[in-house]
Amino acid sequence: MGFTAAIVAALGVISAALGTLSILQVPSEPILSDKLTWPFWMALSVVLLLVSVVLMLGRKPGGSED
Repeated sequence: MGFTAAIVAALGVISAALGTLSILQVPSEPILSDKLTWPFWMALSVVLLLVSVVLMLGRKPGGSED
């Protein structure tokens, strides 16, 4: 589950970066859609980062993954 957690965390960081770009209004046009505003990107990043934490905590104590 460590690899899955890393992928989900990377997606969370990317969505946080997109939210920051939306806040700063760096692109002149909205990213992907008008409905995907900065609160959406930030909420998505929070959810994804929390999921990655849950995936890391769900690992077995010995570190072996079956």
